[in-house]
Amino acid sequence: MDDDIREQELPGIGRHYSVPAEGGEVSVVIHHSGRRDLYLSDEAGRRPPSVATLSDNQARRLGAVLAGAYFQPTLANRIESVVGGLLIDWVTIGPDAPGAGRSIAELQVRRRTRMTIVAILRGDDVIVVPEPTEVLGTGDQVVVVGRPEDLEGFVRHVAG
Repeated sequence: MDDDIREQELPGIGRHYSVPAEGGEVSVVIHHSGRRDLYLSDEAGRRPPSVATLSDNQARRLGAVLAGAYFQPTLANRIESVVGGLLIDWVTIGPDAPGAGRSIAELQVRRRTRMTIVAILRGDDVIVVPEPTEVLGTGDQVVVVGRPEDLEGFVRHVAG
């Protein structure tokens, strides 16, 4: 089975991605609005495709599940027992976010939220362990580590 993802521009709509799967095809349409439509179709085309619409947040979380972020192999369980309730998550910096245009140091992220920024995904670039002087920009995806109960405060303080 060919596992290459096919990509197609949909003018005025967004992008279409599809991959063959056992028994059919999985397709995703990502709209400019951030909405995702997920289609499951059988290879013979005897049935109409099943459709699910996901918000941007739901799609990202499902993507994390599919990528294995929620699966905890034995080694991860051992780390969890040593580290305790460790949370690794990502937050997107929007145009009106309190953190947009401000440095990590200026925001006093660690002191005020008890979370640590471990990476910034900026377009095709990844900044691993950013310096405190790094300025957060609109559209940055910030990877944070901390306790689950501290994430809400981080989102409020940095992402709005």
